[in-house]
Amino acid sequence: MKTTQPDLAALVTCFFTRYLAAERDASSHTITSYRDTFLLLLRHVAEQTNRSVSRLTVEDINPERILAFLNYLEQERGNSVRTRNARLAAIRSFFSYAMTRDAALAVQVQRVLSIPSKKTPGKLLGYLSEEEIRAILAQPDRTTQQGRREYLILAVLYDTAARVEELVTLRPADFRLERMPLVRIMGKGRKERIVPLLPASAKLVRNHLAETGRMIEDIAPLVRNHRGHAMTRSGVTYLLKKHCSRAAEHMPSLRRCGISPHTFRHTKAMHLFQAGVSPVTIKEILGHAHLKTVEIYVQADLEMKRKAIEGTPSPVKAGRALPKRDPDLLRWLEER
Repeated sequence: MKTTQPDLAALVTCFFTRYLAAERDASSHTITSYRDTFLLLLRHVAEQTNRSVSRLTVEDINPERILAFLNYLEQERGNSVRTRNARLAAIRSFFSYAMTRDAALAVQVQRVLSIPSKKTPGKLLGYLSEEEIRAILAQPDRTTQQGRREYLILAVLYDTAARVEELVTLRPADFRLERMPLVRIMGKGRKERIVPLLPASAKLVRNHLAETGRMIEDIAPLVRNHRGHAMTRSGVTYLLKKHCSRAAEHMPSLRRCGISPHTFRHTKAMHLFQAGVSPVTIKEILGHAHLKTVEIYVQADLEMKRKAIEGTPSPVKAGRALPKRDPDLLRWLEER
């Protein structure tokens, strides 16, 4: 008796609409990330098999092709190990769901789930100095409406320490701008957090709403591009890179690689830590689940202090090195 293969298109569709959206109530950020993964994966498998995406089956996405896809991400697309692992997590989630729909996939699913994640290398924390932040914020031309909008985006990004995905979904209704201003941010896993706003940032938001004729009750995205559409992650990244490039003409340190919207998040957290704010409070502002996550700021601060000390002249001298002796292990053991 011939076994009927499960329909790949139907499984993928149900995975996104029924499982992620309805059953798991996954955030829009998660769904977008998973969608991007499957766009890349299906196109890659179709190219490797010389078939159209519409003709692919679940069995075509076997562990060997998944490993080839992961190698393609790193070697050809230049993705980081973290990105590679995130794509693999999305694929694992899909196959775990697929097995609940068709038990015949159990062997294939187990093989896919056994594909290991790569160990991510230790990464130095990237953050900006106060002078560098000021240099970037000085670039938008605030005599124009576009410049004021761009300044608002960068200022709120820094002041709230929001992820770029969180920033672009902020709405006027998420802000309280009068006494003790604050903003409600919907983070990962649909976890809401309250972040205090500096009075200057609250005034920027008030001015922006007045200039654009919007009310505080508005539930459309706060930040929009020059066409009036909702700002995207890539749009914010482009904006930051543009003003970084301009600022680098007067501050060469900004020419270094890796400055992104997430750098603003790390920068705000680092500045809070250096100002003596409790790690518990920083954790709450960033929306992290565990206190251990903010240890990177402690380590980065210690590294900065170590470099400062090493660059300072010291009268302390180590003296001459003592001659080394090869230990007589057997004799040492006999004397115990």
